[in-house]
Amino acid sequence: MRQLTFDIIFPVLNEEIRLRPGVETLVRFLETAGLAGRCRITVADNGSTDRTAEVAAELNAAYPNVGYLSVGQRGVGLALKAAWGRSTADVVGYMDVDLATDIRHFTAVVAAFEDRAAVIVNGSRNLEDSRVVNRSRVRDITSWGFNALLRLGLGVRFTDGMCGFKFLRRDVYERLARVGLRNDGWFFCTEFLCIAERLGLRIDELPVHWTDDGDSRVKLVKLSLYYMREIWHLRGRRIEERTA
Repeated sequence: MRQLTFDIIFPVLNEEIRLRPGVETLVRFLETAGLAGRCRITVADNGSTDRTAEVAAELNAAYPNVGYLSVGQRGVGLALKAAWGRSTADVVGYMDVDLATDIRHFTAVVAAFEDRAAVIVNGSRNLEDSRVVNRSRVRDITSWGFNALLRLGLGVRFTDGMCGFKFLRRDVYERLARVGLRNDGWFFCTEFLCIAERLGLRIDELPVHWTDDGDSRVKLVKLSLYYMREIWHLRGRRIEERTA
């Protein structure tokens, strides 16, 4: 069986402090796991105004499998669409630069695609074997509420729309893009899962060990209202797959 290639995206905004340790930790892990030769790391910068671009350039010079892409404006979804859209890898995906999800789970991601012919793998903090460390009670409630809204409002079967550890075959991403991935912000990461389910695509969920680093920049009230609005918009949207 042919070994697949992977493009791992770090969507970043003003991450001059966390970028180097995140990238270098992942580089070392891929080398130790024997995956470095078929994995590319792309830093997708969505509008940084600090030294993120300079740090990324230094990493690019030091490591041949690390690349940098600037999309010039803010938006996690915008960054991921730009990076995935130009990728030539078999599988594309993303991780949070703080590596909140244990990167050792990436070997399970590779096995899912290569051994079980997965099309989408979604890291979940809400499965029986998942483990969540150091998350505040407020963020616990927010996460539970968001996923409950997804189930009630959209009838989804996946259990975690927000976990920053998602991978899919590039041809599947291209199929979803043709249907129309409209969100340019954080909700994009949930939008593509919702549309995939509507199209009948299988989503394999992976229980993960997730650790909050205590440095979240998320404004919970603002983010909650944003998610509620986007769920409402997606609920009323007709999904049609173009055959041409």
